[in-house]
Amino acid sequence: MTSRSGARPLVAVCVIFAAASLLAVPASLDLGWDEVVYVSQHGNHAPPAFMSAPRARGVTLLVWPVASWLDSTVVLRLFLTVTAAASLGLAFWVWSRVSRRPGTTAIAAGLYASLWTALFYANAAMPNHYTAMAAVAAVGCFLLAVAEPARPGAYLGVVAALAVAALMRPADAFWLGFPLLAATVAVPAFRRWRLTAAVVAGLVLGGAPWVVEAELRYGGLLERIRQAGHVQGGTTLQFSLGHVISTLDGPILCRPCGSPVRWPAVLWWLALAVLVPLAVRAAHRAGVARTAWLPLVVAAALAFPYLFLIGYSAPRFLLPTYAVALVGAIPGLAALFSTAVGQRRRVVAAVVALGFAGHLAIQAGILHHVVAEQVRSRGDWTRLVQTLRSHGVRPPCVISGHEAIPIAYYAGCQALEDRGYNRNASTAQLRQAAATGRFALLVKNSAPPGWARDWHRIPVPNLTTSGWEVYLPPAAAPN
Repeated sequence: MTSRSGARPLVAVCVIFAAASLLAVPASLDLGWDEVVYVSQHGNHAPPAFMSAPRARGVTLLVWPVASWLDSTVVLRLFLTVTAAASLGLAFWVWSRVSRRPGTTAIAAGLYASLWTALFYANAAMPNHYTAMAAVAAVGCFLLAVAEPARPGAYLGVVAALAVAALMRPADAFWLGFPLLAATVAVPAFRRWRLTAAVVAGLVLGGAPWVVEAELRYGGLLERIRQAGHVQGGTTLQFSLGHVISTLDGPILCRPCGSPVRWPAVLWWLALAVLVPLAVRAAHRAGVARTAWLPLVVAAALAFPYLFLIGYSAPRFLLPTYAVALVGAIPGLAALFSTAVGQRRRVVAAVVALGFAGHLAIQAGILHHVVAEQVRSRGDWTRLVQTLRSHGVRPPCVISGHEAIPIAYYAGCQALEDRGYNRNASTAQLRQAAATGRFALLVKNSAPPGWARDWHRIPVPNLTTSGWEVYLPPAAAPN
């Protein structure tokens, strides 16, 4: 068991992670689009936003203790910062039991926590960080169960970790569980029925709510999977590495992806490319090869759909890949020092220190830029809501059009869409809503649909981005 003194570096990493996140990302930052969808399911601020087929209920459960009784973004973000730091500590503590080297585990946790993506989403109502921590814990518990087959705690850990992953992101949970299941079949040392049962049980328990909801709301599991694929633009074999690389320094979502590749953000991938072979070699020499190759295989499986199956990207998608890859790769750093002596060790230490300093500088610069962009863009939502309210669009009301979901949430309105990936109404229903109640149509860099061309166009002052127009229908006839 990890000693109390051995756990201190990991605790320090968690505290620094929480503090750095709160310093870099204001707790007062308005909720983003996806956050609005999850938080609105329990809050009283506005009607629940439409949940498209790929989404799961894990984050809605996570935010329930705050969102169900208090309408405060600051309190919610503080709560999520604590849960993010706690999950970081728990996941990497499990791995420290596997490696029995708390120092390298703390380094792996620290490198993950230093990524701008991890810091940006630490206080966010988003699933990716928790999926990443569940993946680290699942692989760690899996290897613990192999090493200590008589202890039930490791098997229960596999079940719990995979259930959390499936609650958060069912598709990611599949790509996490698949290589673990394959290992219990293909690797003689892993062929234990209890291990196979634990993997299956975790996936079933965590995925059950998604499956039940598929039957109740989407016409069945296969239909929901089909709709989820449609929302994601089709899951066909394609090469999306360029998209992934282009988002390493933002934006937080590119769809379609057209941003240029800025190579400083890619440098830490090169560091991983050096450390991974060193870690595998060191693990083979130490006779514990499975502690290196299993996390790397799982990391590759987690990355596969985002590199080869979808045609857009977001930097948060690869958080699980990074977290699992780091626990497998960091022993390579220890191997560098163990093979170096004298002057060579000092040179290695200087190179590593310089590289880490550069890494921190690059990540901090990206994070500062991304946060500034989000403050500006979400500030535009607030100004749009102010304009709507000044023209009488107040609850109960309906908003449709460009970015209607977050703007409707902040206005206290219902969001209805008759097109796109969040379609939840027909055009006839929109026109009926416009004729019978308070209604606004949002347009950006395009003309309104034909049925709204003769509506009142309202200018929106003081926006940081151009192209926005608000259209209000003629006064509704008296009921």
